[in-house]
Amino acid sequence: MRTMRAWATLSVTAALVVGGCASGGGNVGPVEWDSELDLGVPGEWIETVADVEYYPACGNEVLTFEGDQWHPFTPSNLDDFPREPRAMATAPLGFARASAVVPSVAVGAVVEPGPGDDTGTLTIYEGGFAHWSADSDDLETWLTLDRLEYWWVC
Repeated sequence: MRTMRAWATLSVTAALVVGGCASGGGNVGPVEWDSELDLGVPGEWIETVADVEYYPACGNEVLTFEGDQWHPFTPSNLDDFPREPRAMATAPLGFARASAVVPSVAVGAVVEPGPGDDTGTLTIYEGGFAHWSADSDDLETWLTLDRLEYWWVC
């Protein structure tokens, strides 16, 4: 009987922990450099901000914007994500489905940013999701408010 109660308590606790991760602001980890995560899907478009400084060279750099800590990740359910986040600033009427989004890729060493690689457009969505795209169009990544614990150093 005690074993069943302990198991039930553990199951409920695990469900609450996992559920908290998908809502934004939870803790997720460890995350390997090639991990794909299902943290849910972005909600409605909130805002798009130009000229946001950020350089996701390794895929584990945290973007601090207006007091929020945004963590880069590669969605495992990318087909359910908005395809063209920049277009949402002018027409937030619905999502085209993702297919051409290039996630951040970790590399062995940090390369100096090229022109327009470290400044870009941040599009924020409901549910603790954002997308950052470099002005150069060479880099982009999805971001979450979930605190990710990365298991690599760059």
